[in-house]
Amino acid sequence: MLMAAAVPASAHVVSADADLQLAQTIAGSELTVVIRRTPAVPGPLYVDLVAYQPVREQTVGIAVNDSAGTVQLRRDRPGTYPLVLHVRDVGPHELRLTAASEVSVLPFTVRVPRPAPWEMVVYGGFGAAGVMLAAAMVAGARSRRGTALSLGGVGVIAMVVAATVAVVSPQLVTEVRDTGRPNAQAFLTVSPARPAAGEEFTVRFDLADGSTGQPVDDLAVHHAALVHLVITSQDGEFFQHLHPLRTDSGRVEARLTADRAGRYLAHAEFERTDAGGQLVSGAFEVSGPARQVPERAASWTFPAGRPVTIEVHTGTTGLQSWLEMAGHLIVRDQDGTYLGHGHEQMSSTSDGTVATHGPGLRFTVSFPRPGRYFAWVQYVRDFQITTAPHLIEVTS
Repeated sequence: MLMAAAVPASAHVVSADADLQLAQTIAGSELTVVIRRTPAVPGPLYVDLVAYQPVREQTVGIAVNDSAGTVQLRRDRPGTYPLVLHVRDVGPHELRLTAASEVSVLPFTVRVPRPAPWEMVVYGGFGAAGVMLAAAMVAGARSRRGTALSLGGVGVIAMVVAATVAVVSPQLVTEVRDTGRPNAQAFLTVSPARPAAGEEFTVRFDLADGSTGQPVDDLAVHHAALVHLVITSQDGEFFQHLHPLRTDSGRVEARLTADRAGRYLAHAEFERTDAGGQLVSGAFEVSGPARQVPERAASWTFPAGRPVTIEVHTGTTGLQSWLEMAGHLIVRDQDGTYLGHGHEQMSSTSDGTVATHGPGLRFTVSFPRPGRYFAWVQYVRDFQITTAPHLIEVTS
C-alpha cells in the first residue's frame, strides 16, 4: 500500500506510466505520433512516428520548445521511426509537427510521479511510530516507566493513524469531473469554396464553445486522435477517414482530393475533457462532370432498432492495432443524417502481449431506422490500412 502512489495517467497526459498516441493525416501520409513516457525531468522525450502504407517520401520535423529534430520517411519502409528530444520541466507542452507546407500543433502534458498527500501521512505516521517506540524502549530500559508508557502510547496512536489512512486512502482520493460543459458548435469551411474533382482542397472545422463562444481548446485524446474526420460523398462511393491537424485554438483541418463531383458530407468526432464524446457535421459541393453510380447488392440485411452482430472475414491473420483497436466499422445512412462508429477491440494474452487478430472481425451495432446504409470496415496489417466498403439494407 505504501508504494501504490503513482499519478494516474489521463487521456491527454504523458506520465511515467503511459504513452500518448495521436493519429495525424499530414502531407498525404497517415501517421501516428507516439510520445513515450517521461519518468523524470529534465530528461529525454522519446517520440516515435509510425508511418502507414503508402508512405510518402518526405522529411517530417518534430519540435518541443527549443528541442527539435527531423525524421526522413522512406517509401519502402512503413513502420516506426524513432526520435529523441528533450524536455526541461513538467507541465503543458506543445509538439510541433511539420511536413511539406503543413503544420500541426499537438498539446500534451508531462507529469512525473509525486507522493500523494495521504502517502505523506502514512510515511510520517509510521516513521513517528518507529521513533516513539524506540524511545519508549530506551526509557523502559532506564526504568522510566511513565515516560516509556507515554512515548509508547504516542507511537501506537501514530501507527494506528498511519495504518487507517493507508487502508482508506482509495476513498480519500476524489475526482472532480465537470460534466456540465455544453456541446461545441462547429463551423465548416472549404477552401477553395467550391473545389473541383481531382484537385486538392482543405476542409476546416472551427469549434466554438456553446456557452462562451470561445474557441474549444480542451480536446482530449479519443481513440488515439484529437479528432476523427470522416468525409463521404452523398452517393457513398467516396470515403476518407482522416485525422486532421490542429492548426490553431479550436481549429482543425485536413487536405484531400475528391474523385467525383456532387454533395459531400463531413462528420467530425471528438471528445472534450471531462465532457464526453461529440459529433459535428457539415456539407459542401465538389464541381465537375457527373459520374454514374454502379448498382451494388447489399452485403447484409438487418432489422432496425435491434442490436446485431456483423462478422467480417478479412482473409488474413496477424492484424495490427490501429487507433487502439483491431478493426473499425463506420456506418452512414443514405441521407447522411446518421453516422455510427463501432470497434473490434484488441485483446491481450495472459502475459500482457496483444493477441493475434484475424481473419474474422466482429462488430455489434444497432440501426436507428429502416433504409439503406453505407458501411466501411477498416483494419491494418503490415502497416497497410485496408478499407472494405459494404452496403446494408435495414428493414422495419
